[in-house]
Amino acid sequence: MKTRFYEIDLLRFLSAIFVVIFHYTYSAHMAGHAPIIDLENTRTWSRYAYMGINFFFVISGFVIFMSVEGGSARKFVASRFSRLFPAYWVALVLTSIVTVYFGAPKFTVDGAQFLANLTMVNYWFGHMPVDGAYWTLFLEVKFYLLVFVMLLFRMMKYFLHVIALVLIVSTATLFHPWAKEMNMWVSIFPHWSGYFAAGGIFYYIRRDGASTFKMLLLALSLVYMVKQSTLFGELMSGWFSITFNTTVIATLNIAFFMLFCVTAFCKENILRQKWLYYLGVLTYPIYLVHQNIGYIIFNHFGDSVDPVVLVTSTIALMFVAAYVIHTQVERRLAPVFKMAMLKILRIPEEGQSRKEAKTA
Repeated sequence: MKTRFYEIDLLRFLSAIFVVIFHYTYSAHMAGHAPIIDLENTRTWSRYAYMGINFFFVISGFVIFMSVEGGSARKFVASRFSRLFPAYWVALVLTSIVTVYFGAPKFTVDGAQFLANLTMVNYWFGHMPVDGAYWTLFLEVKFYLLVFVMLLFRMMKYFLHVIALVLIVSTATLFHPWAKEMNMWVSIFPHWSGYFAAGGIFYYIRRDGASTFKMLLLALSLVYMVKQSTLFGELMSGWFSITFNTTVIATLNIAFFMLFCVTAFCKENILRQKWLYYLGVLTYPIYLVHQNIGYIIFNHFGDSVDPVVLVTSTIALMFVAAYVIHTQVERRLAPVFKMAMLKILRIPEEGQSRKEAKTA
């Protein structure tokens, strides 16, 4: 399936904006990262924007299962490496420099932490992410590892069965008493893997059409999404000593779910506009650079600039930074990184004969 789903670019962009708004107008003040930004009226609704992260994971599940169709494990590694790491390394360096020179005392980074973060699996080395937003990348890598193993052992025809198993296990864990423990959310993949599974289900419905089995899985994925985000809302209620309304959480999940159904069930729809591509390509770099750098800007200028003006101008600045990273880093370096990785993994160039490919 080679179709580009421009409506997913829109959903990706909206998810990114949700996350930025949550960090800038809610957690900046409530979590003490930049308490000078006190937008009390905005916080009444922006507290729910955290769900942008959850929606990102659904999108990732859809896109990854679409992209691996007909591919190999090695090509998957090359593709993901070239997609994620050029922008990530540049954002990591930029965030580290800003943190070293302007972040103290709230934000710090040391050499070992920086080196561990270069791998994107810094938790395995006992280090926290340089930027608070990077924790989600660790979950993405875990998802990619699962897909890689399935490709490596040529289990593509069992993708849907594995997705079903992951979704069932993920949903079941949410009803266990220890589901509310903090360490379960940070370190345990099943608490989040249901979102990736939901994206995969949407993709297979889009590719092959609906069936009773897939519709049952789709219904279960909605149960998972509402339950997981509600539990996380309860967890944050404890963090911030403020109530997260479960009705609002459920409504937002259902709204996103229905929008994704448009992609899965409708061959043509009004949201499939080519210009949305330009919004979609900015979402990854803006996610990478916005959080800690934004907080540091707030801490330095919050006393002298109106908070609404400061937040708005910082968002604009992050879009500029994202545009530069996309055009100057992703566009230029991603092909280079991919070619280098293909050579390292000894994957033959396109156009070689099947016999040559087998001997490569």
